[in-house]
Amino acid sequence: MSIGRAPASTVVAGATAVDARALQRLAHGLVRDAAGVALDDVSVQLGDQRGDLRVSVSVPVALGGAAGTTLAERGDSLRDAVVRGMRDLAARRVGAVDVHYTGVRRSRGRRVA
Repeated sequence: MSIGRAPASTVVAGATAVDARALQRLAHGLVRDAAGVALDDVSVQLGDQRGDLRVSVSVPVALGGAAGTTLAERGDSLRDAVVRGMRDLAARRVGAVDVHYTGVRRSRGRRVA
């Protein structure tokens, strides 16, 4: 008995569209993951910067998660995560990411039952 193989590449006509709401939710998730805070603590605004996305982020500083890093380093890491995530997941180019720290949150480890 032999098993037939499917063609290596199949082209199907159509289009993929990502609407503004989906981009907003994606950016929210990327920021939440990178900052290590709850989704409710994250605020994201998307705008246009000469054809690129401009992302404005408001997020609290998570204490306990990234010991030994400065706020500037955390901001750089957050910017990088947003730029890479939007590029890799939504094929969007981000021209700027503004990070505004709004407070402090203690991060707590999750308990596994």
